[in-house]
Amino acid sequence: IAVFDSEKNTWNVVEDHRGQTVYRTDTGNPIYISEPGPLPENTTTQAPASPIDKFEDSQWVADLNTALIQKHADINSWRNTQENANYVFQFNNHNWDYGKATQERLALSVQMAKANKLPDGFIWTDADNNDVPMTAGELLNLSDAIDLAMFTKGLQIHMRQRQMKEEVNKLTDAQAVLDYVVGWPEES
Repeated sequence: IAVFDSEKNTWNVVEDHRGQTVYRTDTGNPIYISEPGPLPENTTTQAPASPIDKFEDSQWVADLNTALIQKHADINSWRNTQENANYVFQFNNHNWDYGKATQERLALSVQMAKANKLPDGFIWTDADNNDVPMTAGELLNLSDAIDLAMFTKGLQIHMRQRQMKEEVNKLTDAQAVLDYVVGWPEES
C-alpha cells in the first residue's frame, strides 16, 4: 500500500500484512499485525503444530527434548496425585481408609493411645462408615497396618513413575513421547 511520510513529505509503498497473525520463531507465540509495514523479525506465518515445536530450517519441527521434559512433568504430576490420594485396604475384617489425610486424622488418637489416654468407648470409623470400637492396642495395630499399606502403595507409585520415565526416555520420536499414556498399566 502507499503510505504518506509526513516528515519527508513523500509517498512510500510498504508491505501490508494488517489482519494477519504471525508467530515468533523463538517461542511460537502469535503476534497480530495491526500496522502496515514488513513483518517483524524472527517471525513466520506458519503456526506451530504443537506446544513442543521449535523453528528449524524455516519450518516447525517437534522437539524431542521439550516433549521429554513435558512428559516427565506429567509423570511427576501423576506421582504427586497418587501420593496424595486416599485408598482402602482390608484389616481385621474391615475396609479402612489410608493415605496422608488418614494419617493426619489418626495422629492425635495414636498419640493418646500410646499414652494410654483413649476415652472409654473410643471408636474409629472404617471406610464403609461403620463405627468400630477400639482399644488402645487395636488402634495402634490399625495405625501400624495403615503405615505398612502406605509404604507399600508409596513404593508401587515410586516404581511405576520410575518405569514410566525409563520407557519415555527410550522413545526417539517426539510424537510418541506425547502419545505415551501416563498412569497405571491397564489390567488384561
